[in-house]
Amino acid sequence: IELQRELARAEVLVFVFQMVTLFQMWVVPLYFTVKLHWWRFLVIWILFSAVTAFVTFRATRKPLVQTTPRLVYKWFLLIYKISYATGIIGYMAVMFTLFGLNLLFKIKPEDAMDFGISLLFYGLYYGVLERDFAEMCADYMASTIG
Repeated sequence: IELQRELARAEVLVFVFQMVTLFQMWVVPLYFTVKLHWWRFLVIWILFSAVTAFVTFRATRKPLVQTTPRLVYKWFLLIYKISYATGIIGYMAVMFTLFGLNLLFKIKPEDAMDFGISLLFYGLYYGVLERDFAEMCADYMASTIG
């Protein structure tokens, strides 16, 4: 019985840890975005946050609306595909810059590298954030369905 209590405590701690890290990963960049005037990131963050908040709200309602699982799946699949493609394009831009292919298009190495690293960051950041939100929504929906 003591082992079951410890396992229950460990599960609660893991859940709390995941929620706290998700919240921090979602909100902390907002501070740096405003402070450093990264307006493009702020606009994308607001759009992503608004739609994800709506999808998460729908996924956590009881009783679960019949169309909600499809909505959740479609949204997070779309974000996955976009973040994956963004990361790949960013990686290719960095590699092409390292190999000097940017000079064929008369693009400065600094600009090409900034572009590639920015896309890599966007792809990784939104990909990880999307994965964590999708897992949270799936857990809520699974517990609601039974």
